[in-house]
Amino acid sequence: MRILVCSPFFHPDHSGSAPYSTDLSVYLAQQGHEVTVVTAFPFYPSWKKRPEDRKKLFETGDYMGLKVLRGYLYVPKNPTAFQRILHELSFTLFTCLNFLRAGRHDCIILSAIPIPTGLASLLFKFLWNAQLVIHVQDLQADAALSLGMLRHNPLTGFILKLEVLMCRRASWVATITLNMKDNLKRKGVPEDKLYVYPNWIDIATISKLKKQGEQGQFISSHPVARGKFVVAYAGNIGAKQDLEVLIDLAEASQSYEDIHYFIIGEGSHRAQVKRYARSKALNNLTFLPFLTQDKYFEMLQDIDVSFVAQRSGTGDVFFPGKLLGIMAMSKPLLVSADLRSELATVVSNVKCGLVSAPADLNSLLENTISLYDNPYLCESLGRNGYEHVQMYDREQVLSRFLGRITGWNERTS
Repeated sequence: MRILVCSPFFHPDHSGSAPYSTDLSVYLAQQGHEVTVVTAFPFYPSWKKRPEDRKKLFETGDYMGLKVLRGYLYVPKNPTAFQRILHELSFTLFTCLNFLRAGRHDCIILSAIPIPTGLASLLFKFLWNAQLVIHVQDLQADAALSLGMLRHNPLTGFILKLEVLMCRRASWVATITLNMKDNLKRKGVPEDKLYVYPNWIDIATISKLKKQGEQGQFISSHPVARGKFVVAYAGNIGAKQDLEVLIDLAEASQSYEDIHYFIIGEGSHRAQVKRYARSKALNNLTFLPFLTQDKYFEMLQDIDVSFVAQRSGTGDVFFPGKLLGIMAMSKPLLVSADLRSELATVVSNVKCGLVSAPADLNSLLENTISLYDNPYLCESLGRNGYEHVQMYDREQVLSRFLGRITGWNERTS
């Protein structure tokens, strides 16, 4: 089968949904399908293009047996709501041109795409008589509303209607959580078009890395944390992550001199978060840029606790992709999120971490000290996470996803 995978985020982007759109494409090719990827030039999560890409309109390349068609993307430095619209429209325009370059495919998979791109792809579904699958990694319009980037008004109401139209006209829609599926169902997307396929983790690869990895590499590179209890956040630093709460936690726990915090990554809010940290004059918090994959696993080997946060009100519209990798490394989670969010529910039910509401600094500090004082609790939470994550193994999830694609084609052929 000829399959076209479209996403703004693809290797070498290495945060958010990029690892999933990349690995999905690789898996489909490994199963013998001819796969073309239509994407943008790398920019995420730093919101910066590489110097060599800035004047390019198109590029044809390859990655692990995939044909990769890249197109121009407008990337603002500090994106406003209007600039994000331009950003998405530029992606949509050059995606359509690259669809024409790619030629007819039997199946189009849209992963984490803007709403305008989804609407434009309906035309190619009709022209090519193709299966169109929308792989929802977050609910874009709802996320913008919850973060205050959009306001409730007739325009946003129209955008939400376009989202529903896109999903209703697709062949079927995959969401990564049950809450996202329920959200779309409430908006009017037929239930028989909605399926839940969670994000996945390659258990075999993680197990191999754990065996081969040598503990102490990360800490030896950062002696400020040597001999201390280490709490680290690693990932995108954006509006959704609400990382100011980790800075508040570092300030509140200064009397515990052998606790050290790391914020690791890039993103549109990094400068803002760093300014907030500087205003606190903390000596128990270190900022680091994004780590390579090898360095990231060295970090996970050495830290005691992994911090994950969601801004209040965003818990049903996105789910942190890095969670499974942390759980697979047997690390306990320290979570700041709405208590009824999918993130909080999973962590609480699995008993793989401790959860606090976003505004409850006292509870967050209490949870941190509980983990600091009780290594047996940390070990138990980490073990629970590792055992739970086995059900999200790459082969189990993606074989079912591919089975639905091939089954749909067989029913309609």
